[in-house]
Amino acid sequence: MGYTSKGMRRPPLYVRNLVEANLLEASLAAQGIPGFVKVYGDPAYYGVWTFNDAYGQVECSPEHRERVERLLAAIRGR
Repeated sequence: MGYTSKGMRRPPLYVRNLVEANLLEASLAAQGIPGFVKVYGDPAYYGVWTFNDAYGQVECSPEHRERVERLLAAIRGR
């Protein structure tokens, strides 16, 4: 199932920058939550093309999503 509005129950969790991505991945590993950050970038473009809305998105299982949301909110200071 792809990323279509019909097939997706919740929108992806986005990270804003490299620091946020690294902090989140370290937090996921420390708490034993399976997941990773998929970065929106391609080294072939060498910074010419960037995705303006987000640095990347979090890939995790649905049962861990709420914990990941809380971690991300804590990183952002909310």
